[in-house]
Amino acid sequence: MNSKLRYHERRLADVAAALRLARTQAGREHGSRAQLADHQQQRLDTIVRHAAIHSPFYRRRLAETGALGDGPVQLQRLPVLDKSLLMEHFDELVCDPRLRRDQLLDWVGQLTGDQLYLDRYRVMVTSGSSGRPGLFVYDPVGWRSICAQILRSSSWAGLRPSLPRQRLALLGGAAPSHVSRQVAATMAVGLHRTLSLPVTLPLPRLVEALNQFQPTFLHVYPSVAMWLADEQQAGRLRLAPQMLVTIAELRTPAMTQRLQEAFGVQPFNAYGCTEGLWGSECEHHQGIHLFEDTTLVENLDGDGQPVPAGQPGARLLVTNLHNLVQPLLRLEVTDLVTLDPDPCPCGRTLVRASAIHGRSDDILSLLARHGGRVGVHPLQFALLTRDPQVREFQVVQDGPVLRVLVVAGHPPSPATTIGNDPLETRLGQAIARQLHGLGVQDPQVTVERRQQLPRSAGGKLKLVIADPASQPVDTGVR
Repeated sequence: MNSKLRYHERRLADVAAALRLARTQAGREHGSRAQLADHQQQRLDTIVRHAAIHSPFYRRRLAETGALGDGPVQLQRLPVLDKSLLMEHFDELVCDPRLRRDQLLDWVGQLTGDQLYLDRYRVMVTSGSSGRPGLFVYDPVGWRSICAQILRSSSWAGLRPSLPRQRLALLGGAAPSHVSRQVAATMAVGLHRTLSLPVTLPLPRLVEALNQFQPTFLHVYPSVAMWLADEQQAGRLRLAPQMLVTIAELRTPAMTQRLQEAFGVQPFNAYGCTEGLWGSECEHHQGIHLFEDTTLVENLDGDGQPVPAGQPGARLLVTNLHNLVQPLLRLEVTDLVTLDPDPCPCGRTLVRASAIHGRSDDILSLLARHGGRVGVHPLQFALLTRDPQVREFQVVQDGPVLRVLVVAGHPPSPATTIGNDPLETRLGQAIARQLHGLGVQDPQVTVERRQQLPRSAGGKLKLVIADPASQPVDTGVR
């Protein structure tokens, strides 16, 4: 069979299966928590017993810990996995002995388009924005589960097959191995008119492409959405999207307001990670429902104990219930999440994250006035997103000094002021006051302009870069 025809048929099969699975998943959204628990237990039993048979790594670890008995699998008895351990033992953790870490990394490094490894597997490398890159492999069943969650999330924002077709613009990672690029390639089968753009393109080219395409649905990182909002308000970008979804980065209330003002729509916020956990805001915009029927979620504190709903955690443990080739059982993800104890007005029974605060790696540790150290969360820098002259920023900790790198919303000029204060002076003083109010000893802040800020291989902007020498602190939101 012609390779191009086989490739197209495979994508059609993936999307058709994902659509069916998304409908099945949607049927569980309003069921009881007891029904959800039964489904989760069935999937957990399947994935863990499969791992015990086919993964040498899990066979050994489950035997050593005695976590697998004759009855139902108990999640809390399973050993925890982190990305370092995942990468170190990759070759024996996967369930297909043909998959080898070094060979896969070499293969991914040579990718130039949408390809499958061994004509079967989706291979993705995380950007390493948390400092610990990961290698993830999906077989057709696992990949269709990922696609189903994305279809499900998009449908909540109003994106469904229609005539005339919706015009979907996806702005994401540049590397072919990034999950956003692989999803876009899979979905480009004709359900919608699709434009996939890497966020590493120069801004004028992004604007030109979007103006020509005129998307009705725009899917983008929050930091890039701020670029587009500035261009829209300046009249260079001329879009009228019916739907706008942001994903993968922290979005503050001030950013949400700027998006509403620029595009005239209420943006949805979504959550997704290559490890398999996805979720979305519903029509009430009161937090992100996590698709826990496909991936189990445990919210833990710094000591590894469960966090009560309503309190921020220090990390998540995620268990992918559909990835059979690379079982991910209780894999640590350093996202800071607060789960809402109250039901959502939409009636969906899926657990809801009232806030996703970023990553624990992003917490800054600064000396406190009265001894000890103060943990400073990225949300404390939200005042920068409220400044109309700040397009994007990055805070870099260098010992006791915070260097705030700023891209202005228009060409930098010494005359850029509000009142009599230059941009650098105004922002530096505002941040110093904020830190002083948090109890930081003698805040030292410098503000520097940049033409652009560095992004990860996946195209994401890391808002805060903490000093690796800083001491660990309580990661609760202050």
